[in-house]
Amino acid sequence: MSRVAVNVVLCWIVCLLVAPPAVLAAQPSGPQPWVKRGVLLEPGFAGPRSARRLSAPSVVKLRDGRLRMYFWTMGTASDAPPDSEQLHYIFAAEASPDNPFQWQLVKSEPMLEPAPSGNIRNKGPSFPFVVPRDDGPWLLYYAAWGSWAPPKDLSNRTGVAVSNDQGISWQVQKELILPLGRPGSIDAGLTGSVAVLRTAPREYRMWYTAGERYQMVGDVYRGIVHIAQARSSDGLNWVKSQQPALRARLDAVEAFEAVVSKPSVIVIDGVYHMWFSVFEMGRHGYRLAYARSTDGQHWERSFEDVLSLTPGEFDSTNQSYPCVVDMGEQLWMFYAGDSFGDKGIGLATLQKSALTR
Repeated sequence: MSRVAVNVVLCWIVCLLVAPPAVLAAQPSGPQPWVKRGVLLEPGFAGPRSARRLSAPSVVKLRDGRLRMYFWTMGTASDAPPDSEQLHYIFAAEASPDNPFQWQLVKSEPMLEPAPSGNIRNKGPSFPFVVPRDDGPWLLYYAAWGSWAPPKDLSNRTGVAVSNDQGISWQVQKELILPLGRPGSIDAGLTGSVAVLRTAPREYRMWYTAGERYQMVGDVYRGIVHIAQARSSDGLNWVKSQQPALRARLDAVEAFEAVVSKPSVIVIDGVYHMWFSVFEMGRHGYRLAYARSTDGQHWERSFEDVLSLTPGEFDSTNQSYPCVVDMGEQLWMFYAGDSFGDKGIGLATLQKSALTR
């Protein structure tokens, strides 16, 4: 082999050794080809404790093939005075995938409700994310609302509950699983909703909503929120990563992107796909966005608008809080409509081949 050829081979080997994780080819910026199927659940479905809002679905596939949806509600108890404070709850319902418009409550009482004491969850839980397990209790991650934060600030903190009867009854295991970061860090202000994947028997990966700070954006007092990440060996005790998954782009975009939050992550053929909520100051509420990754740590955004808005429908002004489920040839996206779920939860479907090609 000539000296030139040897040098070429050596350069090629060095490049392989020092190359960063593979970067996926850029994707189109227009909407993904999701097909909207309609509204599944509306406020009031779970009684007066769901009359104000029904939102933030987390859907799991059961052994018998049925779907179980855990969801966040806002409302008051049936015997509460008319001027009572709206509190937060988590309920669950089931349906057959053959008829995803016919849901039945798993039980009439909430899966999780406000804590009777303390200031972390005294206003209730929200944003459920459920991890079924065959070798241990099921896990329910949630974002608590409490009175610990200043009045104008969001008071979310991430906790976890466990179930020994396959997700029917729950007991809070740890009220705070992600300590707030130091001032100036990505999650110094709050931790909230999560997506969790169990990637090996002793490996769990989490992507979570992380509030950094509050600042005035024009004349609006606005939280700056990112998506951070963490790892665990048991799903209960977590080590946070120093590198965020996605940062809000702030003034790098014209409309000032203040928030990226509430991720939903799945893996298809070794590629990680994330759908999440975005808030830009120049828009009327949240929209859905998308990113992908080869390693779950370094993400590339594309499809600035995942779903088009539908005038006159439940998502006419905004969309948020996606949960994407792999249903075989299709992906099903459960998501909240206008005003964080004030009009309920809808369904959209996508041929998986359209995403992976």
